[in-house]
Amino acid sequence: MLELINTATEKNYKSDFIAIGCWKDGDGNPFHSVFIIKYNNETYQYHYTGEDTDAIKYNKDIRSNCYHKITFTIHPHIIPSFIMMCKQIQKKANPRYGFFYTGEYFDLNGQHFSEKEIGQTMTCTGFCLNVLKGFLEENYIDYTEWTEETHQEYNYLQNFADDHGLNVEDIAESHRRISPLDLICSAYFADLPIKKESINSKKEEVSTYLEFS
Repeated sequence: MLELINTATEKNYKSDFIAIGCWKDGDGNPFHSVFIIKYNNETYQYHYTGEDTDAIKYNKDIRSNCYHKITFTIHPHIIPSFIMMCKQIQKKANPRYGFFYTGEYFDLNGQHFSEKEIGQTMTCTGFCLNVLKGFLEENYIDYTEWTEETHQEYNYLQNFADDHGLNVEDIAESHRRISPLDLICSAYFADLPIKKESINSKKEEVSTYLEFS
């Protein structure tokens, strides 16, 4: 699978690009989502770590277990605008970690917009979706096809509501897990919003490659 590239060792691409990336564990399972940005012969990663402080990182600290797939939803000519947006978000965003997404997004100035009670609550994958929707000005994936059943930790929704003083009824619609594997598989498609069926069609191939690479 030549289109899926080890970020740390990639030397062949001379052109600028935006890619969807992931970190994999020792068994080859993707466990963290990142953007990979190549611009002016330099490679950067941009991601949400899920930590309480300095949670959004834009740097060159590429791990050896990072893989990426170039997305053709963002043209190389507008990468400077994407980088500017990333840096604005880094200054202004204040996300908390949670398995939620209902179409929230960051705008080009780094401001976050949500019509739901859940606000700036996201995983590393959800963060990427917030960025992509804001930059592309439309939904990147058809997120409604992922339901609360895609996150199966026992009583997660009730526990999250209790821990944050929220009503379950106000946040239940937003509860879903879109995984790092889902996101990197989405990079093989460019017609928006990307359907879950399309993403699922790449999962076995991508999983096998990551396991044995």
